Amino acid sequence: MPTLLLYGVYLFTLALVFYSISVWANWFSKQLKLWHIYIFLVGLFLDYLATILTYISLGGLVFTLHAIVGFISIFLMTIHVSWAIYIYVKKEEKAKLNFHKISLIIWSFWVLSYLSGAISGMVKLV
Repeated sequence: MPTLLLYGVYLFTLALVFYSISVWANWFSKQLKLWHIYIFLVGLFLDYLATILTYISLGGLVFTLHAIVGFISIFLMTIHVSWAIYIYVKKEEKAKLNFHKISLIIWSFWVLSYLSGAISGMVKLV
């Protein structure tokens, strides 16, 4: 496995950890907190970085089902964190209380993307 791709895999996994911590902490607290947003931003940054490393390693875009789901996921995550920042800054209390409901849906979609990448990567190793 090329070194850049290996780094990408590590960063995708770290993104999963950070993103999961923020989503599940928000889910259990039922209240959007600033630290949730910070952890979410770290996960999103790691996901972008891993995507860039993968792109460089593969020499360009490769349109597979996994890639399409991945790009949709990162787009949804970007909208999601932007919305989180907006409702936190605007102090929209009702939105803060309901934020966790959509978070789990977007997280599930991202995990599907992560797992499809892991499975397709393992198939190529065999």
